[in-house]
Parts: sequence; structure tokens; C-alpha cells
Amino acid sequence: MTSPHTHGHHHHAHDDEFDWEAMADSLELDSAITLPIVHEIVRTCTPHVEWATIGHVLDIGCGPGAVAVALSRHAPRARITALDSSAPLLGRVRHRAAQLGLDDRIWTIAADLDGTLPTLPPVDVVWASMVLHHVSHAVVTLGRLKDALAPGGTLVMVEFGNAPTVLPVTDPMRESGVWGRFQSATAATLNERLGLDPVGIDWPALLDAAGYVDIVDQRVAAHHPSPLDDTARTWLTKHVGRGLEMAAERLTADDGEALGTLLHDIPQRDDLFVHAERRVVVARRGAAE
Repeated sequence: MTSPHTHGHHHHAHDDEFDWEAMADSLELDSAITLPIVHEIVRTCTPHVEWATIGHVLDIGCGPGAVAVALSRHAPRARITALDSSAPLLGRVRHRAAQLGLDDRIWTIAADLDGTLPTLPPVDVVWASMVLHHVSHAVVTLGRLKDALAPGGTLVMVEFGNAPTVLPVTDPMRESGVWGRFQSATAATLNERLGLDPVGIDWPALLDAAGYVDIVDQRVAAHHPSPLDDTARTWLTKHVGRGLEMAAERLTADDGEALGTLLHDIPQRDDLFVHAERRVVVARRGAAE
């Protein structure tokens, strides 16, 4: 399985030297930016799910728990089982749930998706955000998740979409191609570290092979307009900074300098925005199974 050093979301190596607090902080920030996507998925991508009455949601690769809390609001009668392989992140989930008075509804389980899933009550919705591209044998893992679902239950996968857009169309860095080259360089570095292109995975074919039905593959975006609020501005600063660290060897000196200037100017600029896209693949376990 891939190390957490890849690109800041939640699949984990068991490394005593790893800074879990920094990892969790980064995931909190990513969640704040993409949380509108959760609401949009519930609103438009899962019309067959009776969110008001379902009884059990399984959030796999739950990270620090922001999505689990959001799902508890959308599914007010449901138990939310938050599953992750990281004990420190699960600790954050429990702390968050306790602070919000949700500790009787949000449960945590430590498990690795490459192993056998723990026995759970039948699940109405499995929510898998930015985690399934990490598993070693996707069809096997998808099959285990299908078995965890109640007949007719739903799998919601949130995966990589296109790279975020943050600059106005007329910005010199877009017109000159610097930003495009930066995105290509960071994508190439990410693909190298993961050993695959996560954007290009044929999830519908894998879901079909695992026996799912009613498979729908679409794109959903979260848009944070200019001028950015503090949270989005902080996220953008970290996004550009992390990308520069990742892709430094793939960038020319001139491009690196231009991107360094952008990084320096982010706090002062009022024309930047964040348009973050995710690929959302929804599938179901057959009702007759």
C-alpha cells in the first residue's frame, strides 16, 4: 500500500516518524474545501437513497471525520461507522464527534481495506472518499464492500477529477502556459508515486466486474469565489507550496520562479478563486442478492 507521503490524503504507512498531526491538519483543510461536494452528492447524485430514514452509513478512509459528521446531518437516523487504518485520525473523529454531541451516533473502527472487513450490521450507504485508488486489488475490495451493503444498498465513490482551477482566464500564468505545465508536472509526480494514473481508472468496469448494478459516473465541483475567505486562501497556499515541492525537478527555473511569486502573492490577491472537481461514481448492490 502507498505511503501517506504521496499527496496528503488518507492512506497510511505505519511509520513511527510520520507527523500524523500535520497530516490530519492537511486533511481537515482539504475537507473544508471539498465539503460542498458531499452536500451536492446527497442532493443530486443519490436520488434513490432515502437519507432521512436510512439506518447505517459506512465511511471508509474517513480521515479526521469531517465527512462523517456531514453524513450524520444528512442521515439523521443513521449510525455512522468511520473506518480508517490510522489510530491518530480515528482519535480525531472521536474527539470531533464528542465535541458535537454525536459520539452516540459516530462509531470508529480501525481496519485496512486490503484485508478482510470487520463484521458490521448491514450498511445502507458505503461512502469512499479519495481512498479506493490505493487498494492493491480493486475488484476484490469492491466485492467486500458490496457484501457489506444491504441488498439494494449504495456505494458512493469520490475520486480524483480534473486539477483545480484557481486563476482568472486572463492571468499571465495561464496565458503563458506556466500554470498548465505546473499542473502537468504535479500530476506526473503523483502518478509516479502512486504507480498509476488515478484520474484514468475505469471505475465502471471494475464495479461491473465486482457485481454492482446501476453504475453512474459523473463530475461534481465545489466552487469558492473570489475574493477567497481565509480557509480557501490557506488551502491554496498549501496546494501551490506542496505542488512546488513535489514537482520541483520537473519545472524549469523560470516556471519555478513564476510559481514562487504566485505563492508569495496569494495572501494579497483578490482575484483568485478555487474550483475543485471530484469524480463521483455511484453504484448499487442488486436488490435481489
